[in-house]
Amino acid sequence: MDSAEFRRELDRRLDIIEDPDFHDPARADLPGRELAWLAAASLVLIIAMLAWGYPW
Repeated sequence: MDSAEFRRELDRRLDIIEDPDFHDPARADLPGRELAWLAAASLVLIIAMLAWGYPW
């Protein structure tokens, strides 16, 4: 793939994503419960990492 062809494909994909009517199917079915679990797990992980690295 040459540079011009790569640029055309990139521009085509960016035009699709930037379209205001674009519906992203990857984010269509993310339930709030899973997002809450992800946030809680991230918080626990961050606290554990801080506690592990904190000089006592």
